[in-house]
Amino acid sequence: MKTLVLDESLDISQDLHRLLAARGADAAFVCSPHELQLAEAANGPVPLRIVNLSPTLGAWEIARYLKAADGRGTTLVLFGPESSQGLEHLSSLPGVECVERPHSAADLGALLDRALGRAQAAGGAAQATPAPQALPAPGSFVVSDIIGQSPQIREVFAKVEKVAGGNANVCIAGESGTGKELIARAVHYNSPRRDRPLVTLDCTAIPEGLMESHLFGHVRGSFTGAVENRDGVFSLAHTGTLFIDEISELSLPLQAKLLRVIQTREFVKVGGTKPIRTDIRLITASNRDLRRAVEDGNFREDLYYRIAVVMIQTPALRERRGDIPLLVEHFLDKFSAAHRKPIRAVTPHAMELLTSYQWPGNVRQLENCIEQAVVLCEADVVDVDALWLGDTARQRGEADTSVRIRSGLTLRDVEQQYILRTLQETGGNRTRAARILGISLRCLQYKLKAYAEGAADPSAQPSRASEPQHLLGV
Repeated sequence: MKTLVLDESLDISQDLHRLLAARGADAAFVCSPHELQLAEAANGPVPLRIVNLSPTLGAWEIARYLKAADGRGTTLVLFGPESSQGLEHLSSLPGVECVERPHSAADLGALLDRALGRAQAAGGAAQATPAPQALPAPGSFVVSDIIGQSPQIREVFAKVEKVAGGNANVCIAGESGTGKELIARAVHYNSPRRDRPLVTLDCTAIPEGLMESHLFGHVRGSFTGAVENRDGVFSLAHTGTLFIDEISELSLPLQAKLLRVIQTREFVKVGGTKPIRTDIRLITASNRDLRRAVEDGNFREDLYYRIAVVMIQTPALRERRGDIPLLVEHFLDKFSAAHRKPIRAVTPHAMELLTSYQWPGNVRQLENCIEQAVVLCEADVVDVDALWLGDTARQRGEADTSVRIRSGLTLRDVEQQYILRTLQETGGNRTRAARILGISLRCLQYKLKAYAEGAADPSAQPSRASEPQHLLGV
């Protein structure tokens, strides 16, 4: 039975993959509601959907999708304490069962048996209902999630269209927040593999000691805590596309193992001995300059040439300012509906400020800014007073984000000022700041700790002691 699994975080995808395979279900895994829509359109009516709710994947969003699907098929929604809000939107819909996420594989298997049975009983009706045609026909091209009409973004579209139909490895470069994952999705959903899984692995979200297991899987007993066999992303993405985000964060030993998998199309699980064949298309992304990383000895040159068969550079938002009004309109519509507020536009002064700002966090920062404005706005239009762009200077419309360098500062002082300014721009989010700075999160934490110790030292220079302690705290 064809089954679509929506799991943004891949928290339970490995368990579901194993349990569904044991029950003869043909499962495909997606990481967003939009991917779910595209995959369902490509596969025709799907008897069973499984949705793993998370704090970033709200019940209202799934309810809106299921209403648009007009009640076709059976949907099993799994939730936890962190994602239980708004379940009333889902539980009232036909064919939907909301169940608290089980803690054991046996309980999860029982839920799947029940859901598969219901889906099989209702299969006749589902097969009789035609599916909407959301995917382009073979030979056509669509990038529905990427908003923009500037020459820079059109150049990206043209390159995606050229490479999507093949099987070459693609490397996407660009600053944090420029939409590298959206580009990866566009490549996948315009490729011959578009009806197969698209699995995403974010290297910054996984501890280094667990990365090999996430990549290749492990066998029971291979290390402390390995109580059962697990599949990695190379198994989950088999016959589909594997997107490895922030690949520059991989250690050199793991880079060597990844290189071998790319060359041989085989891998071995952690603690295993049997080679496993894999058929995937590899898409990678990095916000760091990989050529510079190769020169610095932090990235293998042979791996670089393997993954960068085709390079796609995503432009920073400040390089395509003409797209900002389109993005603002899109985010206004999105968050006005989400927060049930009738916000219809931004004032000309607010739009001028938005288009003149440097946007160090790019489209992701703009999205956060518009959502915050929608939440705070008490009128039906967003004005400057509802926009928060980092400090009072930008509240007055000044877009200068440079660090003022005076004579007498050491190189360490200049670096410290720049790092702390970047932290301010990201609202204290260290992960985002590290990506913008082009360093690892561990390196940023080390520097902040060093700054904090210097600020606490009575002999430290005044320029260090006066830094905001809430940014220096580790």
